[in-house]
Amino acid sequence: MKHFFILSMLFTITLSQAGSVSGAIEQNTVWTADKNPIIVSGNIEVPESLSLKIEAGVVVKFDGYFHILVRGALTVTGTQDNQVLFTSNKEKPATDDWNGLIFYGEKCNSTLSYCTIKYAFKNLAWKSSPVIQNCTFTSNNYALYCSFSNSAKILSNIMEKNQFGVYCDFSSPLIQKNKITNNNYGIYCILSSAPIVGENTINSNTEKDIYLDESMGKNKSENINNHVWDLMKGLF
Repeated sequence: MKHFFILSMLFTITLSQAGSVSGAIEQNTVWTADKNPIIVSGNIEVPESLSLKIEAGVVVKFDGYFHILVRGALTVTGTQDNQVLFTSNKEKPATDDWNGLIFYGEKCNSTLSYCTIKYAFKNLAWKSSPVIQNCTFTSNNYALYCSFSNSAKILSNIMEKNQFGVYCDFSSPLIQKNKITNNNYGIYCILSSAPIVGENTINSNTEKDIYLDESMGKNKSENINNHVWDLMKGLF
């Protein structure tokens, strides 16, 4: 039994050194740039009691329609000059190549700083409160989808060339100082969502800069450089 345990540990270490990862982490884990690129070859899960830290300069490539499901803590610590990259592993990448980052549940405690997220289907915050700041979302279907998430903080990000910038259902996140441009929809709100919005640049989105469904009252769309708190609650 002891020999089997040692062999299992050696096998796990070998996979880590090769840079290919999948499955649930079993201890607090750190991904570092010396393992680049880290190839995600199956779904990743961060359980409630554990944490995954991704350090500056790490390149994470998804080799299929996989996700990182975070029930515990995900901390991404890129810097302005050395960002973390989440992207497709395909030679010719495209939107929906991989599933996305999923922040799941009230015990999820996650912070993303200075990362770039490309070619995902949906980056989802469900009943969770991630802090996402100074990140770039491009060529995703949903750059960020908030569902039943009232305390998420979306700060100083760039969202461009996505189908949706920020999509909200039953959610009221804080959306501040972002540049949300050249998407199909900038901010899209349904089902009584009322995000707190301020100091953003929201313009040049193809269909609507801001869409509110009938539960929020009259829909409007206009190019804005808004410096007004409670935009959704006060203007429409």
